[in-house]
Amino acid sequence: MTYWSVFTDAPWRQHMHGLTATAWYLLLILQPWLIHNKPPAYHRKFGIVALFLAGGVVFSAFQVMPYQVINEFLPDILKYGFSFADLCALTGFSIAVILGVINARDYNKHARWMISTVFWVLLPATARLLYFPLLAAYEGNPPITYIQAVYICFTAAHLALLYLMVIDYRKHQKIYTSYAFAFIGVAFYTLAIAPMGKWQWWIDFCHAVIGRGM
Repeated sequence: MTYWSVFTDAPWRQHMHGLTATAWYLLLILQPWLIHNKPPAYHRKFGIVALFLAGGVVFSAFQVMPYQVINEFLPDILKYGFSFADLCALTGFSIAVILGVINARDYNKHARWMISTVFWVLLPATARLLYFPLLAAYEGNPPITYIQAVYICFTAAHLALLYLMVIDYRKHQKIYTSYAFAFIGVAFYTLAIAPMGKWQWWIDFCHAVIGRGM
């Protein structure tokens, strides 16, 4: 289920991941408002907070992943395919945060690297928000599978990202690396979920490495 729907029953690792991820999204909304309505010092101070939050998002995700791998009730595509997607998403997210910091003095590049972090890690949450209400509404027999929900949300997110890229190209006659990186990277790991959930070498790796992290 979604994190907020099982908030009172969630273990500490899910609390840490759910709360840090939610705080990250909220901070990305707050920061543009601060830069336009408050002195730059406020933006910089919250930027330091953002670095700790980003670390919390990544660290907490790694705390959740081992339990996903050993969960006997999850199908292989969710256990192993999503473990691969999670690693790719966390890598892309981390790179975007680091390059956002490096480009802090260039407003256009900095803002787009930070915005791109949303697309790297948005997919799991949006897929659950689509699928689980359908699961409840159709009494356990929804009209789409979970992986189809993933593809629907991936398509919607990519259309939004493509829209941002088109706006930039019209205004600045360029496509920013941050958006292109997210566009290609998220497409790669999303389309890799199904095959990675079936490949034995990756399944063995998940149990030998990721599953031992619990």
